[in-house]
Amino acid sequence: MKLLISIDFDMIVESIFLGGSMRKKKKILILGFTAITLSGMAIIGSQHPNLFSINSHQAKQASSKEQQLEDLKKHAKEIEDFVKSLSPKVESVQIAWDETQWDEIGNGTPQGGGEILMVYGGFNHIQNSSWSVLVYLKDGKNGEKDLIEGFGSGSPLRVEGKLFDE
Repeated sequence: MKLLISIDFDMIVESIFLGGSMRKKKKILILGFTAITLSGMAIIGSQHPNLFSINSHQAKQASSKEQQLEDLKKHAKEIEDFVKSLSPKVESVQIAWDETQWDEIGNGTPQGGGEILMVYGGFNHIQNSSWSVLVYLKDGKNGEKDLIEGFGSGSPLRVEGKLFDE
């Protein structure tokens, strides 16, 4: 058994506004809803000015990443020393800057744990050797010039996918 519910808009409007021209009251009601909707959109737009601007956000993010990569290259010696510290057999380190990746890390809170850079490369000029280092970044809210907080091992030393013998 089906139950059909039919709502008559004219009946609702008439029950809300008794008397007067029905057509005029519909227009007032529609204008009221439109005004409320536009006001809400204006408030949201003022609180989030770049909400509908995808291109400016992407351009800003790209230039920020380029700057972070340039800053990171100044720490190449530290990255090389970190990789060398993983094994006494590592004599030289090759960094593949073009493979650098950005990622967000979580810590169980809505704000997240922050941003990291993942740097990749090889060692001892061995073909198919690999390593990765996580570079932890400061949030930069305190006007710090150096945004590098520290380094961590992203993956162990490998040659052709197998762990490097120590």
